Amino acid sequence: MADRNSSLLHSKPAPALSHRHCAMLLQYHAWPDRYAEMAKNLAMHCELPAPPRPGKAACGARAALLRVHPQRLWLLADRGTAHDHPSIGADTGAMLDLSYARTIIHVEERIVSPLLSRFVAVDLRPQHFAVDDIALTPLHRVSVVLWRRADGIDVLVPRSFARSIWDVLAEAATRLN
Repeated sequence: MADRNSSLLHSKPAPALSHRHCAMLLQYHAWPDRYAEMAKNLAMHCELPAPPRPGKAACGARAALLRVHPQRLWLLADRGTAHDHPSIGADTGAMLDLSYARTIIHVEERIVSPLLSRFVAVDLRPQHFAVDDIALTPLHRVSVVLWRRADGIDVLVPRSFARSIWDVLAEAATRLN
């Protein structure tokens, strides 16, 4: 398999923005009557007590799970390959490797609200968008996933739009500093 370079490899540095590494991003989508079983198995694999509720993420010892849809979970891991994580049968649902399809832009907590509130219609104040909350929203006309972390927000951007989103955020971040 080809070596995966970041789509932000040659981007100009920007204040309070960084690229967060993600070795593995797998999407699991279950049929309606099989979601509970799939979610339980993935939570056990990630060493979590329970799968996340809709709009939430949960970080386990092996990987994080994000509930991005009523029947869909994203598994994010810092290392490994798809072979290190469970697969599901066609009778349960479908699994898709999105590792090459998304880039993670991290926005530091100190500028999250003033920066991202210019681009998204989500109340990002910590009392309304707490740690491990997620939201699917357009940012500069591109659908992204926002994930509140303890140190800021990760913006999971389609790889093909990562550079343009970075440039827009970087320009605004520079003006804020």
